[in-house]
Amino acid sequence: MTDQTSCPLAHSDAAYVLGALSPAERLEFERHLPTCASCRRSVAQLAGMPGLLARVPVESVEEPVVTDPVPPTVLPALVARVRREQRRKTVLLSLGAAAAVAAVAVGAAAFQATRDDSRVPESVPSSTAPSAVRFQDMKVVKDWGMTAQVSLTSEESGTNVQVNCAYPDESAGAGHAYHYVLVAFTRDGESRWVTDWWAAPGDPPKLIPGFTGIQLADMTKVEVQSDHGTPILRLKL
Repeated sequence: MTDQTSCPLAHSDAAYVLGALSPAERLEFERHLPTCASCRRSVAQLAGMPGLLARVPVESVEEPVVTDPVPPTVLPALVARVRREQRRKTVLLSLGAAAAVAAVAVGAAAFQATRDDSRVPESVPSSTAPSAVRFQDMKVVKDWGMTAQVSLTSEESGTNVQVNCAYPDESAGAGHAYHYVLVAFTRDGESRWVTDWWAAPGDPPKLIPGFTGIQLADMTKVEVQSDHGTPILRLKL
């Protein structure tokens, strides 16, 4: 016996039952049937097909299937729907693009702010001096008729300095302005410029801000010096 799954003539069973095989094909299949149980079962199962087909009215088979015409409103409606979908997608894409641009703008602004912060020199103090600071009187080293008080505030990156000077009366210098320099000294004997300013006799007291990268704990003294390096006022620490 031959298995139907591997039988080369398995596809001929229905055609045989319906009489659709040619004489040569019919003869071949009839010679094959005694040797193939699967084809014999198939032919037995399909034997009632011709009788069933005979009951189908000829009109049902020969008449073409009539379909209702498409209403004239269907196509415009479909076109309108497609256009609505396209507009919706366009709006969504536009909103997405706008959100992306806004995100990029916010990211660019944050990045620029980071860059701006990174440009602040290390010598700039991380915070301003507190409103309540303690001023100390500076000792007169060379009498030029001026006095001063200085405040020193320790910062993370150095020392914040403020100098409050009082100048001699106007008759002492006939209005001539002088250049003053504030210098800080370290325990290693190094001196560093802190700040400088111009003032003339008779000028009102003025608070001079300054900053040095020297830590307050490493500082031994500060001096107000003339333009030529002559000490005028000094505060030892």
